[in-house]
Amino acid sequence: MKKAGLFLICLISILFTVSLAGAQGSVRVKCNQFTMDVTSENAHCYQVDENILLEEGASPEQIENAQVANSAIYFSDFESNMGKIPPQVTFYLVDDLGKTSLDLLDRTLDLSDIISNIKSEFSTVEDNLFLMPFLPYQAADPTIKILPAKIDFANGTGIRYVTSFEETLSTSFNSNLYYTWQGLSDDGLYYISAVFPLSSGSLNGQSASSVNPDQINGSDFQPSLNELDYYVRSIVIE
Repeated sequence: MKKAGLFLICLISILFTVSLAGAQGSVRVKCNQFTMDVTSENAHCYQVDENILLEEGASPEQIENAQVANSAIYFSDFESNMGKIPPQVTFYLVDDLGKTSLDLLDRTLDLSDIISNIKSEFSTVEDNLFLMPFLPYQAADPTIKILPAKIDFANGTGIRYVTSFEETLSTSFNSNLYYTWQGLSDDGLYYISAVFPLSSGSLNGQSASSVNPDQINGSDFQPSLNELDYYVRSIVIE
């Protein structure tokens, strides 16, 4: 897929509004046409002014650095432990993903097929776990995907799971364990990704290949998976 050149991005910090949301002591954050509940006011909305377009055959590293989000909410008070991926909820226009890279388009189509199959009860979340895509794009492949669950929001559906891109799971000084939820709006216009770094004393220092998902539950993590699921369920596209 040939594209006519590389455009610079300008990440513009834009004003977001915060209002009391009541439930669980949370606040309502607005970012463009997207709103969600969080437990802190230390959230910042960014908008991508112009997307990078990639030439056909772009390397994984080039795709990873393409920054094709429409907008994103970044959180400054979740403990990231110098993890590579900052805590964020990112909103992508599906059309932009398709224009940027065939690989990103494929991930969108994969997620759409998985969600359709689960909604129709043709397959389960567990059946599709190892097919689940991940955005923001990472050049490395995930070493684990565990604890999947279907989590809906007001305008769509997605799948949550816990993942890492490292063989040794270290959550003490250099976090590489993440909560993620990958979802699509019902109208097919938006791909939404939530990523938060996690701590887990029971997994710290384990190799990814030795993890037994049957011996892990949501209470093993900080923040709790239930808390992060709540944020996802609160997302509204206005």
